[in-house]
Amino acid sequence: MSAVPEASLTCFLESHDGLPVLVVGGTLEVVSGMVLYERATTLMRRHRAGMLIDVAALSVADAAAVTVFTEIMQEARRWPDVRVLVCAPSASVKPLLSADVLDQRLLFASVAAGRTAALAVVPAVAEDLLPVAGAARRARDVITEACLTWDRSELIGPAALVVSELVTNAAVHAHTVMTLTVRLQLCHLHISVVDGSAVHAVHRALDRRGVGGRGMRLVDAVSAAWGSTSLPTGKAVWSVIDFPHGHPERRS
Repeated sequence: MSAVPEASLTCFLESHDGLPVLVVGGTLEVVSGMVLYERATTLMRRHRAGMLIDVAALSVADAAAVTVFTEIMQEARRWPDVRVLVCAPSASVKPLLSADVLDQRLLFASVAAGRTAALAVVPAVAEDLLPVAGAARRARDVITEACLTWDRSELIGPAALVVSELVTNAAVHAHTVMTLTVRLQLCHLHISVVDGSAVHAVHRALDRRGVGGRGMRLVDAVSAAWGSTSLPTGKAVWSVIDFPHGHPERRS
């Protein structure tokens, strides 16, 4: 077990039955929050199955410093989509972790409750697709079936639009076999398409004839976040679609 101090902030790494837990103690300030961000994001890269942040021993000297949790969660939602949960805030810290800082579905009263949620992962749906004309249609079928299985029919429309554009983009520009993966998280749906091309997906100029250039613009309009991440054998283009606020998590 090791500690990394920055002013009065400490970060200890523990393991609960193989699940990494970053135990944060001391006083959180804006400057020391940078250390917390670096430790948390480093753990994400090493433990893609998920992790907890135990803040039971944390106090906050500057209310603005809690935005580090917003930044951590934004990074967690990128590819490959790591489940990160914040646990056991004290009575003085919990009000600071309000909905505009941290989605309340990612906040748990105890480490035990967080551990249960972290381990209750719904298996991802994945399928390999050829770069052919019917790939987008098959991808929409996969998304629809997954959303219905998970009792998330309200996400079928935006998810089908996103996956259609991601798969079409890969088929047209990458010309390689691609892998579609759909993950159900506690407060969002994560869609990724991995292909064999290193050329990133970007906004393209609109075709003057109106027949092209709208694909990734549509993805941007529908997604809470999206991006293109380099991989050793190509890239992953991914999208996050948030659940409507006020809807509890549901899974089969």
